[in-house]
Amino acid sequence: MRGVRRIALWMGALLVLVGIGAVVLLLRPASSATSTVDADVTVECSGGAAVDDATCRAWGDAILAEGAPTTTFEARDVVRLRLDRALFGFGGTCRAEWFLGRYPDDVAWSKSVACADG
Repeated sequence: MRGVRRIALWMGALLVLVGIGAVVLLLRPASSATSTVDADVTVECSGGAAVDDATCRAWGDAILAEGAPTTTFEARDVVRLRLDRALFGFGGTCRAEWFLGRYPDDVAWSKSVACADG
């Protein structure tokens, strides 16, 4: 009986810590910057990406310098690039999403990319 209480206490403490961590990650501010590769493109990094504005810009510029990720659209059509880290900032992979001027609220393309070092 005593062992069950001890396990329940530890599980409760762990749950509280995980909850606090999730709140901190979700409330982390996003960053954004205008690309130096293409001044018409805004690079957005989610709070989960955990990077500052300068790192966000450099990360986005590196991706934009590669050109369009598909032949479905041209690089000049891109108006926004959103970057995010998977699993609330703990995953090893990151995601890039391209938005086009004609459909600015709809993701035109997304793919896994290398994460920036924050």
